[in-house]
Amino acid sequence: MIVKSTGELIGDCGVTVQTVDGVDELEVGYHLRRDHWAAGTRRKRRRPAGTGHFANRKAEYVISLVRPENSPSWRVAERNGMTLWKEIIWRELPHYVYRIERVS
Repeated sequence: MIVKSTGELIGDCGVTVQTVDGVDELEVGYHLRRDHWAAGTRRKRRRPAGTGHFANRKAEYVISLVRPENSPSWRVAERNGMTLWKEIIWRELPHYVYRIERVS
Protein backbone atom coordinates (compact mmCIF):
# COMPACT_ATOMS: atom_id res chain seq x y z
CA MET A 1 0.00 0.00 0.00
CA ILE A 2 1.34 3.39 -1.01
CA VAL A 3 0.28 6.89 -0.03
CA LYS A 4 -0.76 8.35 -3.38
CA SER A 5 0.35 11.91 -2.63
CA THR A 6 3.88 10.98 -1.49
CA GLY A 7 4.62 7.55 -2.93
CA GLU A 8 5.45 6.38 0.60
CA LEU A 9 5.17 2.64 1.25
CA ILE A 10 2.98 2.07 4.32
CA GLY A 11 1.95 -1.58 4.06
CA ASP A 12 1.06 -4.57 1.95
CA CYS A 13 -1.99 -6.63 1.11
CA GLY A 14 -2.80 -9.71 -0.85
CA VAL A 15 -3.91 -13.31 -0.83
CA THR A 16 -2.01 -16.24 0.61
CA VAL A 17 -2.75 -19.88 1.35
CA GLN A 18 -3.19 -20.66 5.06
CA THR A 19 -3.89 -24.07 6.54
CA VAL A 20 -6.91 -23.69 8.84
CA ASP A 21 -8.36 -26.73 10.62
CA GLY A 22 -6.39 -28.97 8.23
CA VAL A 23 -7.75 -27.30 5.08
CA ASP A 24 -5.79 -25.00 2.74
CA GLU A 25 -7.73 -21.74 2.55
CA LEU A 26 -7.21 -18.58 0.49
CA GLU A 27 -6.75 -15.77 2.99
CA VAL A 28 -7.03 -12.05 2.22
CA GLY A 29 -4.67 -10.21 4.52
CA TYR A 30 -2.92 -6.91 4.99
CA HIS A 31 -0.28 -5.26 7.14
CA LEU A 32 -0.31 -1.52 7.75
CA ARG A 33 2.57 0.38 9.27
CA ARG A 34 1.70 1.15 12.90
CA ASP A 35 2.04 4.91 12.45
CA HIS A 36 -0.87 4.73 9.98
CA TRP A 37 -3.24 2.77 12.23
CA ALA A 38 -6.47 4.70 12.82
CA ALA A 39 -5.02 7.65 10.94
CA GLY A 40 -8.37 8.51 9.39
CA THR A 41 -7.13 7.54 5.94
CA ARG A 42 -9.84 8.16 3.36
CA ARG A 43 -11.53 4.88 2.52
CA LYS A 44 -12.77 4.09 -0.95
CA ARG A 45 -15.44 1.54 -1.67
CA ARG A 46 -13.80 -1.18 -3.71
CA ARG A 47 -14.22 -4.82 -4.38
CA PRO A 48 -12.45 -6.62 -1.52
CA ALA A 49 -8.84 -7.50 -2.22
CA GLY A 50 -8.57 -11.10 -3.30
CA THR A 51 -12.02 -11.55 -4.77
CA GLY A 52 -10.36 -11.79 -8.18
CA HIS A 53 -9.29 -15.22 -6.97
CA PHE A 54 -12.85 -16.39 -7.42
CA ALA A 55 -12.28 -16.25 -11.18
CA ASN A 56 -8.55 -17.01 -11.24
CA ARG A 57 -8.59 -20.01 -8.90
CA LYS A 58 -12.25 -20.96 -9.03
CA ALA A 59 -12.48 -20.45 -5.27
CA GLU A 60 -15.93 -20.64 -3.74
CA TYR A 61 -14.88 -18.24 -0.95
CA VAL A 62 -11.93 -16.42 0.61
CA ILE A 63 -11.28 -15.83 4.30
CA SER A 64 -9.55 -13.38 6.64
CA LEU A 65 -8.02 -14.44 9.95
CA VAL A 66 -8.40 -11.75 12.60
CA ARG A 67 -7.52 -11.69 16.28
CA PRO A 68 -10.68 -11.02 18.36
CA GLU A 69 -9.15 -7.98 20.07
CA ASN A 70 -8.27 -6.40 16.71
CA SER A 71 -11.59 -4.64 16.19
CA PRO A 72 -10.29 -2.30 13.44
CA SER A 73 -9.36 -5.33 11.32
CA TRP A 74 -12.63 -7.16 11.80
CA ARG A 75 -14.49 -3.94 11.00
CA VAL A 76 -12.53 -3.72 7.72
CA ALA A 77 -13.51 -7.33 6.94
CA GLU A 78 -17.15 -6.51 7.62
CA ARG A 79 -17.05 -3.33 5.50
CA ASN A 80 -15.68 -5.47 2.69
CA GLY A 81 -18.73 -7.73 2.86
CA MET A 82 -17.19 -10.53 4.91
CA THR A 83 -19.12 -12.17 7.73
CA LEU A 84 -17.90 -14.01 10.80
CA TRP A 85 -17.79 -17.68 9.83
CA LYS A 86 -16.26 -19.29 12.90
CA GLU A 87 -13.92 -18.86 15.83
CA ILE A 88 -10.80 -21.03 16.00
CA ILE A 89 -7.48 -21.50 17.73
CA TRP A 90 -4.86 -20.89 15.03
CA ARG A 91 -1.14 -20.91 15.74
CA GLU A 92 -2.00 -21.29 19.41
CA LEU A 93 -4.04 -18.06 19.53
CA PRO A 94 -7.78 -17.37 19.24
CA HIS A 95 -8.86 -16.03 15.83
CA TYR A 96 -12.05 -15.03 14.11
CA VAL A 97 -12.42 -16.42 10.60
CA TYR A 98 -14.27 -14.01 8.34
CA ARG A 99 -15.50 -15.23 4.96
CA ILE A 100 -16.95 -13.92 1.73
CA GLU A 101 -18.45 -16.23 -0.85
CA ARG A 102 -18.45 -16.14 -4.60
CA VAL A 103 -21.37 -14.22 -6.03
CA SER A 104 -22.95 -16.15 -8.88
